[in-house]
Amino acid sequence: MSLSPTRWARLPLALVALATALVLAACGGGSGGAAASSSGPAGDHSLTVQLSWFSNAQNGGWTAAQTQGYLADAGLSDVTILPGGPNVSGIQLLASGRADIAVTTAESYLQAKAQGLPITAVYNEFDTPPTGVLVKQSTGWTKWSDLAGRSWTVAPISLGWQWVQRSQNIQFPTQNFNGTYAAFFASPDGVVQGYPTNTVYEARKQNIDVNYFSYASAGFNPYGQILAVTEDYAKNHGDTLKRALGALSKGWTAYLTDVDAATKANDQMLEDNNQLAADTNWFTWAGQRPFVIGGRGGKQMGAMGDERWTTTIDQMKQMGALPADWNPSGPLYDNSFLSSEVMPQLDALPDAPAGSFQGAAPAITAPTS
Repeated sequence: MSLSPTRWARLPLALVALATALVLAACGGGSGGAAASSSGPAGDHSLTVQLSWFSNAQNGGWTAAQTQGYLADAGLSDVTILPGGPNVSGIQLLASGRADIAVTTAESYLQAKAQGLPITAVYNEFDTPPTGVLVKQSTGWTKWSDLAGRSWTVAPISLGWQWVQRSQNIQFPTQNFNGTYAAFFASPDGVVQGYPTNTVYEARKQNIDVNYFSYASAGFNPYGQILAVTEDYAKNHGDTLKRALGALSKGWTAYLTDVDAATKANDQMLEDNNQLAADTNWFTWAGQRPFVIGGRGGKQMGAMGDERWTTTIDQMKQMGALPADWNPSGPLYDNSFLSSEVMPQLDALPDAPAGSFQGAAPAITAPTS
Protein backbone atom coordinates (compact mmCIF):
# COMPACT_ATOMS: atom_id res chain seq x y z
CA MET A 1 0.00 0.00 0.00
CA SER A 2 1.44 3.38 -0.97
CA LEU A 3 0.57 6.88 0.11
CA SER A 4 -2.43 7.97 -1.90
CA PRO A 5 -2.75 11.38 -3.57
CA THR A 6 -5.54 12.04 -1.05
CA ARG A 7 -3.15 11.50 1.83
CA TRP A 8 -0.56 13.73 0.18
CA ALA A 9 -3.21 16.40 -0.27
CA ARG A 10 -3.78 16.45 3.48
CA LEU A 11 -0.13 17.18 4.24
CA PRO A 12 -0.05 20.80 2.96
CA LEU A 13 -2.28 22.26 5.70
CA ALA A 14 0.45 22.13 8.33
CA LEU A 15 3.26 22.77 5.90
CA VAL A 16 1.66 25.85 4.39
CA ALA A 17 1.45 27.29 7.89
CA LEU A 18 5.16 26.54 8.28
CA ALA A 19 5.91 28.25 4.98
CA THR A 20 4.10 31.37 6.18
CA ALA A 21 6.03 31.30 9.43
CA LEU A 22 9.31 30.97 7.57
CA VAL A 23 8.52 33.99 5.42
CA LEU A 24 7.67 35.99 8.53
CA ALA A 25 10.90 34.86 10.18
CA ALA A 26 12.84 35.99 7.12
CA CYS A 27 11.27 39.42 7.55
CA GLY A 28 12.41 39.63 11.14
CA GLY A 29 9.62 37.76 12.91
CA GLY A 30 11.85 34.96 14.18
CA SER A 31 13.11 34.93 17.72
CA GLY A 32 15.77 32.25 17.86
CA GLY A 33 19.51 31.74 17.83
CA ALA A 34 21.88 33.53 15.53
CA ALA A 35 19.05 35.03 13.48
CA ALA A 36 18.35 37.33 16.42
CA SER A 37 21.99 38.24 17.01
CA SER A 38 22.65 41.96 16.86
CA SER A 39 26.35 41.52 16.22
CA GLY A 40 25.92 40.41 12.61
CA PRO A 41 26.89 37.19 10.84
CA ALA A 42 30.65 37.50 11.33
CA GLY A 43 30.21 38.06 15.05
CA ASP A 44 27.69 35.32 15.79
CA HIS A 45 28.66 33.28 18.81
CA SER A 46 25.32 31.59 19.49
CA LEU A 47 23.70 28.63 17.77
CA THR A 48 20.59 26.52 18.40
CA VAL A 49 20.48 23.00 17.00
CA GLN A 50 17.31 20.90 17.08
CA LEU A 51 17.97 17.15 17.13
CA SER A 52 15.51 14.65 15.69
CA TRP A 53 15.63 12.41 18.77
CA PHE A 54 16.82 12.35 22.35
CA SER A 55 20.56 12.55 22.96
CA ASN A 56 22.32 9.31 21.94
CA ALA A 57 25.09 7.98 19.71
CA GLN A 58 23.12 8.95 16.62
CA ASN A 59 24.01 12.57 17.39
CA GLY A 60 27.56 11.79 18.47
CA GLY A 61 29.13 14.36 16.16
CA TRP A 62 27.36 17.25 17.84
CA THR A 63 28.08 16.03 21.37
CA ALA A 64 31.76 15.42 20.61
CA ALA A 65 31.99 18.86 18.99
CA GLN A 66 30.88 20.26 22.34
CA THR A 67 32.86 18.05 24.71
CA GLN A 68 36.07 18.34 22.66
CA GLY A 69 35.72 22.11 22.52
CA TYR A 70 35.49 22.32 18.73
CA LEU A 71 32.41 24.55 18.77
CA ALA A 72 34.00 26.91 21.29
CA ASP A 73 37.22 26.95 19.27
CA ALA A 74 35.13 28.01 16.25
CA GLY A 75 33.90 31.03 18.17
CA LEU A 76 30.55 29.48 19.05
CA SER A 77 30.54 29.95 22.79
CA ASP A 78 26.76 29.82 23.28
CA VAL A 79 25.46 26.61 21.68
CA THR A 80 22.14 25.04 22.62
CA ILE A 81 21.46 21.49 21.42
CA LEU A 82 17.80 20.66 21.91
CA PRO A 83 16.59 17.06 22.26
CA GLY A 84 14.03 15.80 19.80
CA GLY A 85 11.40 13.12 20.19
CA PRO A 86 8.28 11.63 18.62
CA ASN A 87 6.33 14.90 18.84
CA VAL A 88 9.11 17.30 17.83
CA SER A 89 9.30 18.79 14.34
CA GLY A 90 12.66 20.33 13.59
CA ILE A 91 11.31 22.00 10.46
CA GLN A 92 8.53 23.60 12.47
CA LEU A 93 11.08 24.97 14.92
CA LEU A 94 13.08 26.39 12.02
CA ALA A 95 9.90 28.11 10.86
CA SER A 96 9.24 29.63 14.26
CA GLY A 97 12.81 30.89 14.61
CA ARG A 98 13.50 28.69 17.62
CA ALA A 99 16.24 26.70 15.87
CA ASP A 100 19.02 27.68 13.50
CA ILE A 101 19.79 24.12 12.34
CA ALA A 102 17.36 21.19 12.37
CA VAL A 103 18.15 17.50 12.02
CA THR A 104 15.53 15.76 9.88
CA THR A 105 15.00 12.99 7.35
CA ALA A 106 15.51 13.43 3.62
CA GLU A 107 11.86 12.45 3.07
CA SER A 108 10.47 15.08 5.47
CA TYR A 109 12.82 17.66 4.03
CA LEU A 110 11.65 16.98 0.47
CA GLN A 111 7.99 17.12 1.43
CA ALA A 112 8.58 20.49 3.07
CA LYS A 113 10.43 21.74 -0.03
CA ALA A 114 7.57 20.57 -2.24
CA GLN A 115 5.26 22.83 -0.24
CA GLY A 116 7.44 25.83 -0.97
CA LEU A 117 9.21 26.13 2.36
CA PRO A 118 12.38 28.22 1.90
CA ILE A 119 14.82 25.75 3.46
CA THR A 120 17.97 24.10 2.25
CA ALA A 121 20.00 21.01 3.18
CA VAL A 122 23.58 21.79 4.18
CA TYR A 123 24.98 18.56 5.66
CA ASN A 124 24.37 14.80 5.60
CA GLU A 125 25.40 12.85 8.70
CA PHE A 126 24.54 9.25 7.67
CA ASP A 127 25.53 7.97 4.25
CA THR A 128 23.14 5.02 4.53
CA PRO A 129 20.00 5.15 6.71
CA PRO A 130 19.99 2.24 9.18
CA THR A 131 16.20 1.88 9.16
CA GLY A 132 14.81 -1.56 8.32
CA VAL A 133 12.82 -4.37 9.89
CA LEU A 134 13.78 -7.18 12.23
CA VAL A 135 12.49 -10.72 12.72
CA LYS A 136 13.50 -13.44 15.14
CA GLN A 137 16.06 -15.87 13.75
CA SER A 138 13.85 -18.70 15.03
CA THR A 139 11.39 -17.92 12.21
CA GLY A 140 13.92 -18.99 9.59
CA TRP A 141 12.99 -15.95 7.51
CA THR A 142 15.97 -14.65 5.54
CA LYS A 143 14.43 -13.16 2.34
CA TRP A 144 12.00 -10.34 1.67
CA SER A 145 9.60 -12.86 0.14
CA ASP A 146 9.48 -14.68 3.50
CA LEU A 147 7.85 -11.59 4.98
CA ALA A 148 4.96 -11.44 2.50
CA GLY A 149 1.57 -11.65 4.22
CA ARG A 150 3.07 -11.17 7.69
CA SER A 151 1.91 -8.35 9.93
CA TRP A 152 4.48 -5.55 9.97
CA THR A 153 4.77 -3.00 12.78
CA VAL A 154 6.09 0.22 11.24
CA ALA A 155 6.42 3.93 11.94
CA PRO A 156 3.81 5.78 9.85
CA ILE A 157 6.24 8.48 8.70
CA SER A 158 8.70 5.95 7.32
CA LEU A 159 8.51 5.23 3.60
CA GLY A 160 10.88 2.28 3.40
CA TRP A 161 8.25 -0.41 3.98
CA GLN A 162 6.16 1.02 1.16
CA TRP A 163 9.13 0.80 -1.19
CA VAL A 164 9.66 -2.83 -0.15
CA GLN A 165 6.13 -3.64 -1.26
CA ARG A 166 6.77 -1.95 -4.58
CA SER A 167 10.30 -3.16 -5.30
CA GLN A 168 9.91 -6.72 -3.99
CA ASN A 169 6.35 -7.17 -5.27
CA ILE A 170 5.02 -8.37 -1.93
CA GLN A 171 2.06 -7.31 0.18
CA PHE A 172 1.49 -7.35 3.93
CA PRO A 173 -0.77 -5.67 6.51
CA THR A 174 0.75 -3.03 8.80
CA GLN A 175 0.14 -1.60 12.22
CA ASN A 176 1.66 1.50 13.79
CA PHE A 177 4.70 1.22 16.03
CA ASN A 178 3.84 2.41 19.55
CA GLY A 179 7.37 3.12 20.73
CA THR A 180 8.09 -0.18 22.50
CA TYR A 181 9.38 -3.55 21.34
CA ALA A 182 7.65 -5.53 24.08
CA ALA A 183 5.08 -7.01 21.69
CA PHE A 184 7.79 -8.03 19.23
CA PHE A 185 9.85 -9.71 21.93
CA ALA A 186 6.78 -11.67 23.05
CA SER A 187 5.64 -12.67 19.56
CA PRO A 188 7.09 -15.77 17.82
CA ASP A 189 6.65 -14.34 14.31
CA GLY A 190 6.57 -10.56 14.44
CA VAL A 191 8.07 -8.14 11.91
CA VAL A 192 9.02 -4.78 13.42
CA GLN A 193 10.73 -1.67 12.15
CA GLY A 194 14.01 -0.93 13.89
CA TYR A 195 17.75 -0.48 13.67
CA PRO A 196 20.68 -2.92 13.58
CA THR A 197 22.11 -1.10 16.59
CA ASN A 198 20.00 -0.33 19.66
CA THR A 199 17.09 -2.57 18.58
CA VAL A 200 19.37 -5.56 17.99
CA TYR A 201 21.06 -4.99 21.32
CA GLU A 202 17.80 -4.71 23.23
CA ALA A 203 16.79 -8.06 21.69
CA ARG A 204 20.15 -9.52 22.75
CA LYS A 205 19.47 -8.49 26.33
CA GLN A 206 16.22 -10.49 26.05
CA ASN A 207 18.25 -13.49 24.79
CA ILE A 208 16.67 -13.12 21.35
CA ASP A 209 18.65 -13.41 18.12
CA VAL A 210 17.26 -11.40 15.21
CA ASN A 211 17.71 -11.02 11.46
CA TYR A 212 17.84 -7.49 10.08
CA PHE A 213 16.46 -6.44 6.68
CA SER A 214 17.73 -3.03 5.57
CA TYR A 215 15.36 -0.85 3.53
CA ALA A 216 18.47 0.23 1.65
CA SER A 217 18.96 -3.37 0.50
CA ALA A 218 15.53 -3.14 -1.15
CA GLY A 219 16.69 -0.06 -3.04
CA PHE A 220 15.34 2.73 -0.83
CA ASN A 221 18.47 4.60 0.21
CA PRO A 222 17.86 8.32 0.82
CA TYR A 223 20.44 10.32 2.71
CA GLY A 224 20.13 9.25 6.30
CA GLN A 225 20.27 12.33 8.52
CA ILE A 226 19.96 15.78 6.98
CA LEU A 227 20.78 19.15 8.50
CA ALA A 228 18.46 21.86 7.24
CA VAL A 229 18.48 25.63 7.64
CA THR A 230 16.29 28.39 6.27
CA GLU A 231 17.50 30.04 3.10
CA ASP A 232 17.53 33.31 5.03
CA TYR A 233 19.86 31.87 7.65
CA ALA A 234 22.22 30.48 5.01
CA LYS A 235 22.31 33.85 3.26
CA ASN A 236 22.77 36.05 6.30
CA HIS A 237 24.73 33.80 8.65
CA GLY A 238 26.93 31.83 6.27
CA ASP A 239 30.09 32.40 8.30
CA THR A 240 28.44 31.02 11.43
CA LEU A 241 27.14 28.04 9.48
CA LYS A 242 30.60 27.27 8.08
CA ARG A 243 32.15 27.41 11.52
CA ALA A 244 29.43 25.21 13.00
CA LEU A 245 29.65 22.54 10.29
CA GLY A 246 33.43 22.56 10.47
CA ALA A 247 33.23 21.89 14.22
CA LEU A 248 30.61 19.19 13.61
CA SER A 249 32.88 17.41 11.11
CA LYS A 250 35.73 17.44 13.61
CA GLY A 251 33.30 16.12 16.20
CA TRP A 252 32.24 13.22 13.99
CA THR A 253 35.87 12.34 13.21
CA ALA A 254 36.71 12.27 16.92
CA TYR A 255 33.59 10.32 17.84
CA LEU A 256 34.11 7.70 15.13
CA THR A 257 37.84 7.15 15.59
CA ASP A 258 38.94 8.18 19.09
CA VAL A 259 37.71 6.00 21.97
CA ASP A 260 38.68 8.60 24.58
CA ALA A 261 36.67 11.27 22.75
CA ALA A 262 33.76 8.86 22.31
CA THR A 263 33.87 8.02 26.03
CA LYS A 264 33.71 11.68 26.97
CA ALA A 265 30.81 12.28 24.56
CA ASN A 266 28.91 9.18 25.71
CA ASP A 267 29.26 10.23 29.34
CA GLN A 268 27.75 13.59 28.41
CA MET A 269 24.86 11.86 26.64
CA LEU A 270 24.07 9.94 29.82
CA GLU A 271 23.79 13.28 31.63
CA ASP A 272 21.60 14.73 28.89
CA ASN A 273 19.30 11.69 28.58
CA ASN A 274 18.52 9.83 31.80
CA GLN A 275 16.66 7.12 29.86
CA LEU A 276 19.81 6.14 27.97
CA ALA A 277 21.57 2.88 28.90
CA ALA A 278 25.37 3.11 28.69
CA ASP A 279 25.83 -0.38 27.22
CA THR A 280 23.15 0.15 24.56
CA ASN A 281 24.74 3.43 23.57
CA TRP A 282 28.20 1.86 23.19
CA PHE A 283 26.77 -0.94 21.05
CA THR A 284 25.06 1.71 18.92
CA TRP A 285 28.36 3.62 18.66
CA ALA A 286 30.07 0.50 17.34
CA GLY A 287 27.26 -0.56 15.01
CA GLN A 288 26.30 2.75 13.45
CA ARG A 289 29.73 3.73 12.14
CA PRO A 290 29.39 1.81 8.85
CA PHE A 291 26.10 3.64 8.24
CA VAL A 292 27.65 7.03 8.98
CA ILE A 293 30.66 6.36 6.77
CA GLY A 294 29.12 4.10 4.11
CA GLY A 295 31.06 4.52 0.89
CA ARG A 296 32.43 7.95 1.86
CA GLY A 297 35.76 6.95 3.41
CA GLY A 298 38.34 9.54 2.38
CA LYS A 299 35.67 11.83 0.89
CA GLN A 300 34.45 15.21 2.09
CA MET A 301 32.39 14.86 5.25
CA GLY A 302 28.75 15.93 4.99
CA ALA A 303 28.74 16.30 1.21
CA MET A 304 25.72 15.42 -0.94
CA GLY A 305 25.18 14.86 -4.66
CA ASP A 306 22.51 15.18 -7.34
CA GLU A 307 22.03 11.48 -8.10
CA ARG A 308 20.91 10.43 -4.62
CA TRP A 309 18.46 13.32 -4.36
CA THR A 310 17.05 12.67 -7.83
CA THR A 311 16.55 8.97 -7.08
CA THR A 312 14.80 9.68 -3.79
CA ILE A 313 12.48 12.21 -5.40
CA ASP A 314 11.56 9.74 -8.14
CA GLN A 315 10.87 6.97 -5.62
CA MET A 316 8.75 9.23 -3.44
CA LYS A 317 6.71 10.27 -6.46
CA GLN A 318 6.14 6.61 -7.33
CA MET A 319 4.81 6.04 -3.79
CA GLY A 320 2.61 9.12 -3.87
CA ALA A 321 4.66 10.82 -1.16
CA LEU A 322 5.44 13.77 -3.45
CA PRO A 323 3.23 15.33 -6.15
CA ALA A 324 3.95 13.66 -9.49
CA ASP A 325 4.36 17.03 -11.22
CA TRP A 326 6.69 18.58 -8.64
CA ASN A 327 10.17 19.62 -9.68
CA PRO A 328 12.51 21.60 -7.41
CA SER A 329 12.64 25.24 -8.41
CA GLY A 330 16.09 25.73 -6.93
CA PRO A 331 19.01 23.80 -5.45
CA LEU A 332 18.09 20.98 -3.08
CA TYR A 333 21.35 21.17 -1.16
CA ASP A 334 24.39 23.37 -0.70
CA ASN A 335 27.84 21.91 -0.04
CA SER A 336 29.53 25.31 0.04
CA PHE A 337 29.41 25.56 3.84
CA LEU A 338 31.39 22.35 4.40
CA SER A 339 34.96 22.16 5.64
CA SER A 340 37.70 20.09 4.02
CA GLU A 341 37.44 17.40 6.75
CA VAL A 342 37.18 13.93 5.22
CA MET A 343 35.48 10.76 6.42
CA PRO A 344 37.70 8.17 8.10
CA GLN A 345 38.12 4.76 6.50
CA LEU A 346 36.07 1.83 7.75
CA ASP A 347 39.14 -0.36 8.17
CA ALA A 348 40.77 2.17 10.52
CA LEU A 349 38.14 2.17 13.26
CA PRO A 350 38.99 1.19 16.85
CA ASP A 351 37.08 -1.34 18.95
CA ALA A 352 34.77 -0.28 21.76
CA PRO A 353 36.20 -0.43 25.30
CA ALA A 354 36.31 -3.94 26.74
CA GLY A 355 33.14 -4.78 28.66
CA SER A 356 31.20 -1.76 27.40
CA PHE A 357 28.38 -4.02 26.15
CA GLN A 358 27.33 -7.67 26.23
CA GLY A 359 28.42 -10.17 23.61
CA ALA A 360 30.11 -9.72 20.26
CA ALA A 361 30.55 -6.36 18.57
CA PRO A 362 28.65 -5.53 15.37
CA ALA A 363 30.53 -6.22 12.17
CA ILE A 364 32.36 -3.17 10.77
CA THR A 365 31.46 -3.57 7.11
CA ALA A 366 29.81 -1.28 4.59
CA PRO A 367 26.02 -1.77 4.69
CA THR A 368 24.28 -3.26 1.68
CA SER A 369 22.49 -0.74 -0.51
